[in-house]
Amino acid sequence: MRSVLRAPATSSAPVPSATGASPRPAAIGIDVEDLDIYYGDVHAVRGVTLAIPAQSVTAVIGPSGCGKSTFLRSLNRMHEVAPGARVEGRVRVDGRDLYAPGVDPVLVRREIGMVFQRPNPFPTMSIRDNVLAGVRLNGGRLKKDEAEALVERSLRGANLWDEVKDR
Repeated sequence: MRSVLRAPATSSAPVPSATGASPRPAAIGIDVEDLDIYYGDVHAVRGVTLAIPAQSVTAVIGPSGCGKSTFLRSLNRMHEVAPGARVEGRVRVDGRDLYAPGVDPVLVRREIGMVFQRPNPFPTMSIRDNVLAGVRLNGGRLKKDEAEALVERSLRGANLWDEVKDR
């Protein structure tokens, strides 16, 4: 069975003009074609095709466990941190194929961010390593005491230190 998600507008849909000028076709911001996502032998997302107009708001709605988060993680290649993850199909953002050979996933993640419902964007990493991930992904190097101070300062700033300091 194929999942096909459709945005309300396509590349040929007119964009209303505030000036009364002729509408122009909507540009596609995110274009997904026949996307399949696997974690090892588990086929987590099947055959998703979706075109989202640029500068639009789109909701991805479905029951728990249907692949919404996995799909969203594929838009910035965040799912690849899980062992055995692989993708088939095409994901283009502003015309650029995010899975083309030579595309650096770290650079993709710098341009396409995510805000997570849960405070652990890398589920296989500790809270400490999650806090330090941004520094490491940007090539930063910290001494152990500097890293520990940064983790504590960041978690205190988010009012989480007392809750997670012993984890």
